[in-house]
Amino acid sequence: MPGSAPLRCPTCRTIYAPTARFCSSCGRDLSAAGSGATDTLFAATELEAPRERRAGRIRLPPMRLEPGTMLSVYRVEAVIGEGGMGVVYKAYDEACGRAVAIKCLHTNLAGDQEIRRRFLREARVLRAWTHPSVVSIYDLIEHEHLLAIVMELIDGKSLVEQLATWRGRMPWDEIALLFGGVLEAMEDGHRSGVVHRDLKPDNILVYASDGGLRTKIVDFGISKILEGTSYTMSGAFLGTCRYMAPEQVKSPHTADFRADIYSLGVTLYQLCTGRVPFDDANHFALMMAHVNEPPVPPSTYRKDMPADLEELILHALAKDPTGRPSTCAAFRERLLASLAPMVPSVGVNAASSSQRPLPPSRKDTAGYEMLLVPAGTFLMGEARRPVHLDAFYMDRVPVTNEQFVRFMNVTAYKPEGALAARFLQHVRNGELSRQELRLPVVYVSWNDAKAYATWAGKRLPTEAEWEKAARGEDGRKYPWGRAEPSPRRANFGKSHKGPTSVGTFPDGASPYGILDLAGNVWEWCEDADDPSFYADGPTHNPRNVQASASDTSRHVMRGGSWIFGARSLRTYSRTSFDPEDRFASGGFRCAGSPY
Repeated sequence: MPGSAPLRCPTCRTIYAPTARFCSSCGRDLSAAGSGATDTLFAATELEAPRERRAGRIRLPPMRLEPGTMLSVYRVEAVIGEGGMGVVYKAYDEACGRAVAIKCLHTNLAGDQEIRRRFLREARVLRAWTHPSVVSIYDLIEHEHLLAIVMELIDGKSLVEQLATWRGRMPWDEIALLFGGVLEAMEDGHRSGVVHRDLKPDNILVYASDGGLRTKIVDFGISKILEGTSYTMSGAFLGTCRYMAPEQVKSPHTADFRADIYSLGVTLYQLCTGRVPFDDANHFALMMAHVNEPPVPPSTYRKDMPADLEELILHALAKDPTGRPSTCAAFRERLLASLAPMVPSVGVNAASSSQRPLPPSRKDTAGYEMLLVPAGTFLMGEARRPVHLDAFYMDRVPVTNEQFVRFMNVTAYKPEGALAARFLQHVRNGELSRQELRLPVVYVSWNDAKAYATWAGKRLPTEAEWEKAARGEDGRKYPWGRAEPSPRRANFGKSHKGPTSVGTFPDGASPYGILDLAGNVWEWCEDADDPSFYADGPTHNPRNVQASASDTSRHVMRGGSWIFGARSLRTYSRTSFDPEDRFASGGFRCAGSPY
């Protein structure tokens, strides 16, 4: 008919003749193209942005959906992620009034009819199963070239990104918390007949909730959907290969929930060591390593690894599925048992613990007072980045000569090394006057302080804990507030000839009543010094404990001293020394966990 619009392929928009049976560009069957039939689940779905529609410009299929594009009741706002499989958008659900995430498969995948069939089957199964640690699926969208899942939007980062903030060495308590939650979710999934088949840190999200960290698992069933397609030869598949069970390589159709347990073993190996057990740029070589090669024991890369934990990881990586933990519940039980000696609170129920009121102060085993610093978020560093810390206790004053001498008398402690001669150099003839007993101990190294803290049943504070104890949650410049330092509040700038007795300056107390956090003596912290870790490390309970007692890494000291000027008294001022350094203005105090 003269003047009528040309016929266009519904998939790629190529113009075709009325007699054509197939699109010359994408090969689509055009026999039903003009019948008015549609396979979309939503009659109102619009695939072009309103502005383009008004301008008369239609571009299908788009590589990216533009902001403002309507997918049924969902308004696309922005791209929040992209991988080899598809693009994830942030969108707004206008029907329910909530933000959502929409994961759209790439057009080349969505155009595969077998993938579409598997996609709809798996998505419907997953929509019927929910768990608090699994991203909820709200809706499905199938429209010509478009195939998408509408799901819960999580404001967080992937587990691999979380591991990177720890510089590849996640602490034991965070492993217990995050990985334990993943195992709990997977146990529920397996009991419900749901197998993930592509578990890896990229598919586990970490987010903050009620002051703590939680996990959400994503992309269930994607591996099964794409199995046997050309996608399995793409570069994106390399990430999957690093976590693939041997039976998935040899006979993928026979793999069951035990393949997930193997992938979780690889993930746990990576969380502990910062590396995967097998890695190769070649897909085939990498898959054959999973089938044939034994993994390097993880203790090779992390010397403080508990023997029971290493045994668990190696069992999870067994080539024979029957050699692995029988269930994720058994996996989790062994994980927590192996970490219990390293993390005493691992057996404490977090929900009940958070509701238990903590006393504002307590006495240590020797009767010295410790003050509570409640859980909460404070602004850390000069850049004032938000950091959340769990509740902890801090010594009201630094450790004194009297306390340290008692430790030496009980344990016969003697340091070793080239600098041992400087140990307690201020103690003349091995004796201290009554006045000197109340002075903060000095000429102690980081290793000396660590030994004392362990003996006392406490620990050195992390750098973040020290700063929060001094700064509070209102972002103070000095422990007492914003007023500039004065001799009434702190011992600094050589206003005295040496350290003063602990607790001499009550007007310099921090928001929690802790004394002497500015001036008098520098105080050792647990952390090895890494300015980048301090600036952009984890946002929850950061502590840079990569170094051991045998390392020579410099360790952080905070608080200034009687020698240094007012600038060193700022709550975010920091310095570092070698762990064997001992000097006249260097001391420490201890911290402790509530439970």
